[in-house]
Amino acid sequence: MKASLFSAQTSVQPLGEKAANGGYITELESIRGLAALLVVIYHIPKWNSVLEIGLINRGYLMVDLFFVLSGFVIYSAYADKISKWSDLLRFQFLRFGRLYPVHVVFLSVYVIIEIAKYMAQTYLGLQSPNTHPFGHNSVGALLEQVFLIQAIGPTGHATTFNGPAWSISVEFYTYLVFALVTLTFRQHKGLVFLGLTLGAFILLVGKWTYGFDDFVHCLAGFFLGCLTALATVKSKVKIPPLLSFLVFIATVFFLHFLRVRSYGLGIYFLSSLLVASLALSESGLLKRMLSFAPIRWLGKVSYSLYMCHFALFWCANQVARVALHSPQVIGADGISLPQMSVGNTLIVAAATIAVALVLSSLIFRFVETPFRERSRRFVAQTALFSG
Repeated sequence: MKASLFSAQTSVQPLGEKAANGGYITELESIRGLAALLVVIYHIPKWNSVLEIGLINRGYLMVDLFFVLSGFVIYSAYADKISKWSDLLRFQFLRFGRLYPVHVVFLSVYVIIEIAKYMAQTYLGLQSPNTHPFGHNSVGALLEQVFLIQAIGPTGHATTFNGPAWSISVEFYTYLVFALVTLTFRQHKGLVFLGLTLGAFILLVGKWTYGFDDFVHCLAGFFLGCLTALATVKSKVKIPPLLSFLVFIATVFFLHFLRVRSYGLGIYFLSSLLVASLALSESGLLKRMLSFAPIRWLGKVSYSLYMCHFALFWCANQVARVALHSPQVIGADGISLPQMSVGNTLIVAAATIAVALVLSSLIFRFVETPFRERSRRFVAQTALFSG
């Protein structure tokens, strides 16, 4: 099952004053970091059953939490800032500058892996146990990745190459829908967002997505997040701090004890409640926890962490096969997977996550941040975006 971290940055500049007054933007970024870490743990290969825990097994539901969070942040920052076509172009280009550089880095990593597999098979006679070079990760899938359309519709290529990038695909075009609605229905955009939210949920409940599952999931969560932002902006209510903590605990329990997969849609509404309660409360235990410096740092690097961890787990699989000589089993999906003892599983998983955290910090510093700043400067200096 796919899981994702979503790309809206919770510290977007237009929310600066609100963050200073209400103090909730930092906490939302921390929520993103914690959820990103759960996604990473969820993606640990099944080397041993020691990690078969309810909370971890439902880590894929963090995708829906982040769609809601993304909608909340983007609406709060841009709902009143897209009034002409140049604004729309500026908005979409900034989203591109936020997403695409890190995507290209790890797409390139996977292309190199495919080339290495081809060289090993052709010249060394070494055969990959699971896929042929440029088989599943085909040239056609690569082109879809380049244009970010791999998860739009029934392409069959949503999780090719760097699998987590599927969410970048659907989010990028959901941003475009948001911008078009905001531009076209300025005074009535809330009603349109409500219609999109209800329509998406009807399609999901009825299973009428016809191969557009990923896109519809994104639309449902994102525009529910927009409605959450709209409601909190208009609300004068102050939420007791205890309530946000209770919603957080309820979300954890929901993930751990969920048994009926179709009930997973409930995560959308718990996510909306959690975001709204943090936005409308002024202090409390949960906010103090989320303000802890390491968790705030985790939120900052969460997009880079999300994008790098898949490749590192692929490398860990190779270490288990070659260096540790782990026995192989064929899973229900037909994929060969190394099996390790509890101790080795915990050691390899912890080491891989530690490397992922270090690498994500480097990617955040040397790729994500510089390219985001360059895109902002380019927008500020280009006439096309100021008309």
